[in-house]
Amino acid sequence: MKVINFRSQPKNNFFAPEWNYFIAETLAENIDFNKFSIFLLNKRNEILNLPDNDNTEAAHTGLINSTTSRWKKYNVLSWENENIYLFKNNIIKAHNEFLKFLKLNLPNELYVQCWLNVMKKGEKINAHVHSFHPNTYLGGHLCVQVKDTCTHYMTSMNQVNNPEIYSSQNKIGKLTLFQNCVPHFTDTHNDDKERITLAFDLSLQKADNYTRLI
Repeated sequence: MKVINFRSQPKNNFFAPEWNYFIAETLAENIDFNKFSIFLLNKRNEILNLPDNDNTEAAHTGLINSTTSRWKKYNVLSWENENIYLFKNNIIKAHNEFLKFLKLNLPNELYVQCWLNVMKKGEKINAHVHSFHPNTYLGGHLCVQVKDTCTHYMTSMNQVNNPEIYSSQNKIGKLTLFQNCVPHFTDTHNDDKERITLAFDLSLQKADNYTRLI
């Protein structure tokens, strides 16, 4: 596992800003990504038949009328599939390794909500934040079918004038965890094949449409 840390310099007065963000990257194991891509694409129409959460905002991603804009209406990790079972195990392993690296106690309970991102040629995900409420925890994503794109994380408080950006090269099998308050976005997808990723939110509290991991 690779852990990236973005930290402000020590502040010299009470009012100066400070931040300390962590991003973890690893490779998922044992998943058959060719079969997983086919399975997920076959699920796309089923998802698109669900009511749209907000066809205008699409969770601020810019992916209008998509599997992403319906993210609250389904949970990928509630589906029955061998590769989904393996994906769950990879999330647990990565989460536990990340917390051990940071010398944090492992929780007794952990919940997850997961959705599918399918991007056509010419589409991109705009800068957005998953959450910033008091119970904000970790988010993440898995690259299932990707080519020549990066996910970019805005890692300082100066996100208007001069944001510090960490660019993570998308590779099939890359599993990333990040603090869910970190804004992020992608490059434009320019390949003829769909770009497929699975995004997820982790929570220490049970919430609607979340499934238990631990």
